[in-house]
Amino acid sequence: MTTSRTPAQLRGETRAQGLAPHGPERVARAEELVAAAEELPGHDTPEGRAALAEALLHLAASRALGTGARACAPLVARVLDLQDAHPDAFDEDAGFALLWSLRWAVEDVLGDPAVPAADVEGWLSLMSRRHARAGLSQRAVHAREFMVARDLGDSPRAVRAYDAWLEAGRDESADCAGCELAWRGQAHAARAQQADAARPGAGAADDEAALRLWEPVLRGDYPCTSRRSALLADSLPPLLRLGRIEEARSRHVAGYLLVRDAPAAGGAALAPHLEFCARTGNEPRGLEILTEQSAADRQQGGDQAGHGAWMASVALLARRLVELGRGDLPVPGPGGRPLTAAALEQEAASQALETAARFDARAASDHHRAAVRARLALRPCAPRLPLGVGPGALPWPGAPAAPDPHGMLAEARRLSALGHPSAATAWVAADDAVTRGGVDLGPGEQAEVLDHLAMLLARRDPAAGAARFTEAASLFAGAGLPGEALACRARAVFSASFAPEGTRVPPEPIGALCAEARRLHAEGRVGTRHATAVLLTGARMRARELSPWADGDEEDGTPFDAARGAPDALGPAADALDAELADLIALAEPDSAAPAVRARIAEATETRGRLAAQRGAPARAAELLTVAAELFHQAGRPWAATGPELALARLLMETGDHKRADEVLCGALEEDRTEGRAARTAHDRARLHLLHADVHAAQGLLTDEAASLRSAVHEFGTAGEGDVPRAMLRLGGCLLALEETDEAAAVLVGALDGLLEAADETGIVQACVWLGHASGRPEQLREAARLLHKAALGPQPWQDRHGRAVVTHLAADTHRAGHRFAEAEELYAGAEELWRALGDHHAVIRTIHARAWLARESGAEVAESLRRMDAAQEEIAAVLRRQEAQLDEEQRLRLRLEVGHTFRQTAELLIEPVPLPLPLSGEQAEAALACYAQGIAYADRAVEAFRACGEAGLHEATSAELRAAGLEADLGRYEAAVVRLTRVRATYPEGTPDPHGTVTERMSEAGALEVRIENALS
Repeated sequence: MTTSRTPAQLRGETRAQGLAPHGPERVARAEELVAAAEELPGHDTPEGRAALAEALLHLAASRALGTGARACAPLVARVLDLQDAHPDAFDEDAGFALLWSLRWAVEDVLGDPAVPAADVEGWLSLMSRRHARAGLSQRAVHAREFMVARDLGDSPRAVRAYDAWLEAGRDESADCAGCELAWRGQAHAARAQQADAARPGAGAADDEAALRLWEPVLRGDYPCTSRRSALLADSLPPLLRLGRIEEARSRHVAGYLLVRDAPAAGGAALAPHLEFCARTGNEPRGLEILTEQSAADRQQGGDQAGHGAWMASVALLARRLVELGRGDLPVPGPGGRPLTAAALEQEAASQALETAARFDARAASDHHRAAVRARLALRPCAPRLPLGVGPGALPWPGAPAAPDPHGMLAEARRLSALGHPSAATAWVAADDAVTRGGVDLGPGEQAEVLDHLAMLLARRDPAAGAARFTEAASLFAGAGLPGEALACRARAVFSASFAPEGTRVPPEPIGALCAEARRLHAEGRVGTRHATAVLLTGARMRARELSPWADGDEEDGTPFDAARGAPDALGPAADALDAELADLIALAEPDSAAPAVRARIAEATETRGRLAAQRGAPARAAELLTVAAELFHQAGRPWAATGPELALARLLMETGDHKRADEVLCGALEEDRTEGRAARTAHDRARLHLLHADVHAAQGLLTDEAASLRSAVHEFGTAGEGDVPRAMLRLGGCLLALEETDEAAAVLVGALDGLLEAADETGIVQACVWLGHASGRPEQLREAARLLHKAALGPQPWQDRHGRAVVTHLAADTHRAGHRFAEAEELYAGAEELWRALGDHHAVIRTIHARAWLARESGAEVAESLRRMDAAQEEIAAVLRRQEAQLDEEQRLRLRLEVGHTFRQTAELLIEPVPLPLPLSGEQAEAALACYAQGIAYADRAVEAFRACGEAGLHEATSAELRAAGLEADLGRYEAAVVRLTRVRATYPEGTPDPHGTVTERMSEAGALEVRIENALS
């Protein structure tokens, strides 16, 4: 390899690359720079050796901070040899960089159990000697000695090193204060884990101490942002041990997104998230994480400690799957190999213990294996903790290879007798088993299967369902089951009533069927269960004719006219229907001990309650709905109680009784927990939680709303149905309102993924807006940029052109924030085109402004930014010129204000890159003065443009004038600054109205600048 670079050019490239974000790309580029330094024509000169040293140290830093598997020690050793042989190749900065890199070398050899303890001690001694020779504090040395002592299991030495660490003074060689807090907290957490393994709760004080030490870092008090993602993971085990489950949940949801795809995230940063899932009833989420990370192949490599921690957590998750009876579940094993959960438990535990054994062999102790065994023995600390992200249920295998058709028919029949929601699925499975097994069924069994399959078919194709019901009724009649035949005929009529006009199946008159049911019941030829089924079908049809909600069809609506005092619009027909339902209940009462009959009474009562609500009788409606729910519970059908309970809670909300609505929903959910998880379907539980969120929202209880939304998302996920993305979207917005931005970002990422899949344009736009607000960290911006780019330029055609423009502009903003400038420019260009097609002139101007700033941020010449700001002014002038007749006064005023804003932003563009304090001499000083002069000129033009807008531009004019005054003061032109301040004060004479506090703000800013000028002149 050859290079035409000079050593100075290569050093310049190396230093410029030092500003690049850490990750594999930076490491690869650093390796290229080392190779180029080795091939420099003057590599044997002092300048060439200096370039090589700088490139090697840059590579060491890139590996240390940008990959999980580091290999710094050989690089540092090479640079040390170079310094010993050619000290003249090292200036002060390079010498200090080499000294700093020694700590990475110590940490690297410590993390490799194949490196003998003596060699680790040798690196530590070398670090100590070099610091002493440079006259630097031993603080960083003692910190590494503490790490070494902990790893080797030498507790007395660890205590001495810890004390020496904290006693040593801080100087420029000391580690970041935030990093030190992180390490100290990790030491406390390790002691807590050891104590807790011996006696639960014994480590509480150390856990609390760890969390206290970490809090300032997590709060953002220190600049080491990379530590935050690791500490969110590290804090999970202490929080779980202390029972602070809610805090742990938030940190898991927020933290996993930050480490999921991070290049430097090793197993140690991921393992606590997997452990959290295994211990909080979130095994499906854990399996999702395991599947995502299996592609990363977290094998031993250069991060053996991380590999061991990851394998221990994998084993813990696999054990939970086995305990849940899912040991045969296919899961990704190490290297992506397919294994069963049971096999993975054994292999992962073995690898974790083998890795720990290698560290123990070097330390001549057992403490690494003891820590792994303690982790493997951890038990769940919460039965089920809703997260608001991830799947809610584990995947289930297909049908058994040799099903028992008769057993499956019996089970389906049992579930139908209970009215259980899973009966339909059971009948489908039984029919499949009968077909595959070639089983001959009698007429009665054939009718049963056909009847229940028709119920499913009727939801998709009412006409076809009605035909199937009719066929089933004939089979029932032929089998000597008149009650079943009669009920089936009624279902055919009901299904046919939903068929489109052109495909309607000519039904029997429902009135005739009801009359026949009463006659046959009176004659004792059909039972109460069948007779009431027919009568209830007739009543439901009449209720639907009066109002869809009265029949319960509009389960998510809130059409309570009663709440708004509307008169009874249903009239005599509603009186007749209510009387009919009362008669049905009276007919059923003698046999109400039978659960199926009691359930019929409950259905009729629920319909009466809904009808009362429609008729403007909320108190009567609430009474009937309450009774209906109670009857369903008495009948042993709590799942059926969900409908009246939801209706009752909605009615109470509409009438303003939020407290009682909350009590109804809390009672339903608590009763469900008491009766067992199978009491209601997951979908019904989700509906209850979703309405509970509405109740909390109506009262402004954001924290409670978020809790209910998390539960709703979890239950929808468990059910495998329901609008999960919309629920997640709402949760993300709620978390954003609570200023839980990291958790909101993680939730919104999941929501946007689902919304894109569903092509829900309204939801996509809202998710993009909120995700843009929530994403501030590099990892969040990377994920947000990916999704917003997909939303803006994906294959799906947009119906909402304005929504597409919004999303495209947001995608550009996100790419710009993430320093992906080329993609941002492309997206801004697309957004500008979309805004222009929509005729939104202000959005076009905002986009041109953004492109001007983008040019500046991406390193383009200032002339390019100014050209784009000029283009914005031309756009404004063209609109005013072309559309003068079409614009009203308000629109013209807004455009004239845009002129001022564009001048103001142009001034900021010129000033923003100038360093402060201003350079005093040389070319840099001349360039800075030129920028300031131009900036002041543009600020003056902004003032003039704003003042031309009269009262509407007054406050913007004074803001621009104050900015110009500040620039004058920066240049030492204090008299000119004072003149400007005088003009601002004259704009606001005493007594000027100040409804929004703007005048006070301007006067305060002017006063602060006056004080600054006085101090400069004194």
